[in-house]
Amino acid sequence: MGAGLFFLLVLLLLVLVLGILIGLMLARARHRHHPEPEPPPGGYKIPDQLDESDLSTALNLRLVGLPANGVPTPLGGSTGTPAPAKVVWVDHGNEVLVHLDSTSVRILDRMVLVSVDLETDQTGRTPLVCSFAVSGAGELGGLVATTDELPRGSGTLASCWGRQLQTAVWSSLMGLANDHASERALAPRGISAAVGKLRLSAGASLTNGSGSGSVA
Repeated sequence: MGAGLFFLLVLLLLVLVLGILIGLMLARARHRHHPEPEPPPGGYKIPDQLDESDLSTALNLRLVGLPANGVPTPLGGSTGTPAPAKVVWVDHGNEVLVHLDSTSVRILDRMVLVSVDLETDQTGRTPLVCSFAVSGAGELGGLVATTDELPRGSGTLASCWGRQLQTAVWSSLMGLANDHASERALAPRGISAAVGKLRLSAGASLTNGSGSGSVA
């Protein structure tokens, strides 16, 4: 082997090693975790973990929905305006009385159950129970949940208002996850459930649509 060829091979090897080192450094820089922001002096309004009572209260406030004029009414917090005990939902001329003060939550392993009493003239007052299968503690399931075709409870009431209730409850959970992340200047990453505890995860934004969860 000539000296020139040997020198060329050594040079190519050095270039290859240098390229690998630079690639590793760039990969580490891209995947380096962003430092978590410092909490505000008064602490975060929405903690990383909520128990059944905390989650019931949070959903109670969020299930109010928008009034007929489309302008949201500030509730709770520093506004001093308590959440109403009942609201009327209207859908294509049909009405149902939603007893917000009846909202109760059970959190099981990988499962969130939300019960709300609904009332119509035809069915009277009866609870409907929405179930959402989510990730377990420490799992990376993201913002995705699986639910039943309709909530459990009165078949007549569930067939008329079940999907609306499921949508409202899931939207409330997603709103809670989004607000939790926004307080930290991050993006929502996941909802997970262990017995008695719901955990909200946030991190650096992965995509522009990272805040939109889905339920199937």
